[in-house]
Amino acid sequence: MRRILERMVFLLVMASLFLVAPAETSQERQPQISVLSPVQDAQVAGPNVQVRMEVEGVTLSPRRSRMGAYVLLRLDNAPPVKTFTDNFTYKGVSAGSHTLRVELRRNDDTSFDPPVRTQVRFTVRTPAP
Repeated sequence: MRRILERMVFLLVMASLFLVAPAETSQERQPQISVLSPVQDAQVAGPNVQVRMEVEGVTLSPRRSRMGAYVLLRLDNAPPVKTFTDNFTYKGVSAGSHTLRVELRRNDDTSFDPPVRTQVRFTVRTPAP
């Protein structure tokens, strides 16, 4: 009888480990990205615009790995730019209002599930005469 009880306890403990582990793993894997600069609705001096980001939960790297990623930047309707760093400088940005879309992607060129995206709107000031 004692042996049966020990087996039941063992099986219950093992079952609880399998039920808890996936929830913890999925929380650890969900990466995040935020744009530190330019901030939403900022007025920035041009024509060069420095973009600074903060990335959490993945490593920015061109090497394929389970937690490897890159950042895809799109300024207005220009072609996207792929970067493996948390900063990038757009050169020759015209004066006026702009939208920067940012997406964190796996380094196998797929989106995370759910996608990790953000965007900011900012204005490049007209240079003083």
